[in-house]
Amino acid sequence: MEQTDARPLGRKRTDPLPKYRQVEEDLRYRVVSGQWKQGDQLPSEADLCTRYGVSRITIRRAIQELAIEGYLYSLSGKGTFVAEWEAGTEVGPALKGFTNEMQELGYRAVTIDVELEVVRADAKLAGILGISEGDPAVELRRVRAVQDGAIIGYSINSFPLDRDFSTDPKDYFGSLYAMLDEFGVSFTTARDYLEATLPSAEIAAKLEIDPAEPVLKSVKVSRTADRSFAEYNICYYVGSRYRYFVQY
Repeated sequence: MEQTDARPLGRKRTDPLPKYRQVEEDLRYRVVSGQWKQGDQLPSEADLCTRYGVSRITIRRAIQELAIEGYLYSLSGKGTFVAEWEAGTEVGPALKGFTNEMQELGYRAVTIDVELEVVRADAKLAGILGISEGDPAVELRRVRAVQDGAIIGYSINSFPLDRDFSTDPKDYFGSLYAMLDEFGVSFTTARDYLEATLPSAEIAAKLEIDPAEPVLKSVKVSRTADRSFAEYNICYYVGSRYRYFVQY
């Protein structure tokens, strides 16, 4: 399996995650993004210790957490492998965005702040979106709320700039999925995971909450049926104002 550099874990933040959580988050990203596929064997504990600059106890704790979540499994004397976690991947004729999700809960979704930047995809983003490193991509940052003004989430959407998409932030106050649908982009599959965490100072400021208040962090990669277009979304929900429902 190809050995790639880990994402930097030393970025300064006012409320750093425990080391095992930082490692766990990075390992999960590699699975969800498809960098590590079902059946792939992870590097040895010694290699992971060197890569992340942490102890074996930390590596084992991170792997144990991901095994509980169903992303990894270990075989005695053989190592740790990527599990068949995609069995729970959401598949359907159309995936719901924040606007539709709030409508189903009886609320009218509103966007109260939009920031948009056209970026050059780095290796990580290019791999997720299925484009070449250096290709242009839209990075859309929005504060989402409901009609009474209560802030629910802060969403960061990234997608390729390979169609006639607007780069004017004012055009993104409505439903992103509805806008993409006008360009013939309709997502049918998604890889998604949700975890509870503490927000960075920047995220807490966007959500107008105390940095000590937990948030729900959703990470999702959505793709069209022919896999010609992908979108990468990270959304931070205010834990006290948001409920995640699963229908079976």
